[in-house]
Amino acid sequence: MRDNASPIITDPIPDHPLLHGRREIGRGESSIVVEADAVDGQERVYKILSSPTDHAYYTASDRPMGRHFPVVFADHGTVGRSSRGFPFHIVEVERLYPLGSGEAARVAAQISASYYDACMMWRNLAQDMGRIALHHLAVTPMGWSDAVQESLRALEVFTEEYGALPDLIKTDNLMMRQDGTLVFSDPVFME
Repeated sequence: MRDNASPIITDPIPDHPLLHGRREIGRGESSIVVEADAVDGQERVYKILSSPTDHAYYTASDRPMGRHFPVVFADHGTVGRSSRGFPFHIVEVERLYPLGSGEAARVAAQISASYYDACMMWRNLAQDMGRIALHHLAVTPMGWSDAVQESLRALEVFTEEYGALPDLIKTDNLMMRQDGTLVFSDPVFME
């Protein structure tokens, strides 16, 4: 990776008919999020993904699914390449919201802090510390719901099978639905 690389993707929104005139609502290290039309009252966004790992997280047939994972409506294919060298993929997903101050925020903070603590416990294993820290969370009851525990186990399986690294230190990688449900929105990155 370049020393001067920005932590937030700086590419413009790619030129594609689905994206024309859409308002940008967010950016991450490897994605751009723009508004999409609501369908049957369900708010949606287009996630423009430049990471193969993120694309797999959102579209693979064996990706984690369930209450705490994003609902994916369509994979609209590729459009050009990002400045980081990977193709952009346009994926239509449910719109999620930043964590507020309720239960989802509390659980997200607990997951993030517990993950950080586990990383510190296993830091002598270098790159593998993140996977081992996730395993620690997936098998150790820490007071969150069974559904969250099952979601952590599903996330662990995904990271192992796809060679991804967990990214749970920042609560920014967790979001929520309007009803307050915690969602693992961006919990992985490439090795």
